[in-house]
Amino acid sequence: MMIAAMVRATGVLLMLAGGGLYANEAVQCIQDPPVLSPDETIRQCTVAIDSGRLPNADLAAALVSRCYAIEKKRDYARALPDCERAVQLASRSGPAVNRRGWVRFHAGDLDRAMVDFEQAILLDPDLASAYRGRATVYDRRARAASSSAVSDEQYDQAIRNLGEALRLKPDAQTYYARGSCYFLKHSYDSAKQDFDEAIRRDYGAQAYYFRGWCHIYEENYTEAIADFDEAIRLEPKVAESYSARAWVHNRQREYNGAIRDYSGALRLHPNAEDYRGRAWAYYYSGSYVLAFLDTARASWHIWVPLVVVAGLIFIVGRFRKPKETRAPTEASDESGATDDPEPLVEAADVPSEGPLPDPEPLADANLDALIRTGMRDRIAIGLVEGMFREAGIPFFVMDQNVWARQESGNFMGWWNIRVPHEREAEAREIIRAVEAMK
Repeated sequence: MMIAAMVRATGVLLMLAGGGLYANEAVQCIQDPPVLSPDETIRQCTVAIDSGRLPNADLAAALVSRCYAIEKKRDYARALPDCERAVQLASRSGPAVNRRGWVRFHAGDLDRAMVDFEQAILLDPDLASAYRGRATVYDRRARAASSSAVSDEQYDQAIRNLGEALRLKPDAQTYYARGSCYFLKHSYDSAKQDFDEAIRRDYGAQAYYFRGWCHIYEENYTEAIADFDEAIRLEPKVAESYSARAWVHNRQREYNGAIRDYSGALRLHPNAEDYRGRAWAYYYSGSYVLAFLDTARASWHIWVPLVVVAGLIFIVGRFRKPKETRAPTEASDESGATDDPEPLVEAADVPSEGPLPDPEPLADANLDALIRTGMRDRIAIGLVEGMFREAGIPFFVMDQNVWARQESGNFMGWWNIRVPHEREAEAREIIRAVEAMK
């Protein structure tokens, strides 16, 4: 490896120079693989770089190490200048160009990262990290592709590069990466083989998790449950593993297990999909109220705006309606009408459809008797109105609107009629006759 050669060269040069403190710092800084924490690597490399006594090749190696340490802290804007400077000092250094490619990739500059990985491979064809970097760019492009054909082509390129990286340096991370590409390409047998190897090399919970999903797509639910069990054992604070195992329980009609796992996932990371899954489990286990509550939680972004809009409509309507009913009262007061408020309220409740009462009898009559009818039918009340006219009985029909119902004390939507007290008995006989006809 180029970095290893740099380490050996640096050690010799520093010993020959009789180096001091900066020699020890430089040797520890550029060891490959790194043996220090990112913060300690940054400190050691900074001492060596600032000493001003390193030759260009060793200075480039120290800059690459510091770039890598800063990159691991995800401070890509601060890492890039170190890699840029290292490439200027050692333009033929594959590791320096490769590291700059990784920094650019993490910063989201995929095109320039690809150029760096291509150049690093040309400079050092045995650099496995550069092949893995190129594969990672292909993978990212595949996920962003607008068509499945383009996506599959990008995944194929990623798989080929990861295969080359495994030939040069087989490790768990690369097996997992290639397995993920196979998984996203729906090649579940190949994906399982790579996840098996990653698990054998102790990659961790993610390999078990995705191998579990491979089993789900092949409908091997027992194996899927076993993999999710292991993923949860290794990383008990990851909600996705609980959600996946709950999905399998639902599929197998083990609703109590599904409810338990969805609840575990929701404690870690509440989300609509898990509420919806638990609602199904509650529903099929007979807990309909809990199913309804989880469905409401899953759809809160729909229900809340509807409730707010309905509330606003109610408030606006509630405040606007009394103004409409008070308007005739104010007009009547200005015109010198009688002080009796009851006819004024009745005038606001004139029916909006059907035959209207004769205006003259209504104006002269004292309609002080209220007859509560059982009629909901507009045709029947029209028949009553016609018979009242034939009998010469002054009357006023209360409409079904909300204010008329409040006035009459009737909230069921029945039609009520006001007549003079002295004609009440005759009016009731007519109403009974019509009700008997219906």
